[in-house]
Amino acid sequence: MSELTKDVGTASDTTVFLDLKRRVKITRKARIMASRRLRKKYELYEKITHVYSLIVLILSIWFITEDGPGALVATKALLILSLSLTFFTMYINIRNYKERASNFEANYQSLDILLNKIERLEAHQENLNAEIIKGLHRDYEKLLIEKENHLDIDYMMSDPKTFNIEIKRYNKTQLLINIVIAVYPLILFLVIVLASKLLEWGS
Repeated sequence: MSELTKDVGTASDTTVFLDLKRRVKITRKARIMASRRLRKKYELYEKITHVYSLIVLILSIWFITEDGPGALVATKALLILSLSLTFFTMYINIRNYKERASNFEANYQSLDILLNKIERLEAHQENLNAEIIKGLHRDYEKLLIEKENHLDIDYMMSDPKTFNIEIKRYNKTQLLINIVIAVYPLILFLVIVLASKLLEWGS
């Protein structure tokens, strides 16, 4: 009877061990996707910031010799564009995309080490026991709570075959958001100039 109980316990330990391995692999993939997502956002927003900084500089030089009402319109438009650029830069800094991406990278590298440890133990399952598995669980939980959690879309992107529709929908939404962010300052500048011209004609 004791041998039967021992066999059941071992089988249970193996099931828990294999489930832990599956969870570590899924979390590792999701954290990789999270780091890529944040890194792409940071690089895109940095490029947008640089482009609009250059536009503001060129327009400032272009309008420096303007006189009369046109100069006032240009000054106001450039001021609003500069303020928009400043707030956008502040937003990027607050969101801290680059550092968060680095944190995710460090986290999935630690999960990679844990996964290697689990796979080594899997090759010698005779050494497995409840205490070792509890230790692995503690290591996994520690890696989960010490960093921010990934988003659902990161988990979905780690399994593109299952979540193909959701990923396509997310990518389309992100593309639209990125286009709006990219053209918003330019549209704002044009609206200010056109509004000022209309006011001049109306007076």
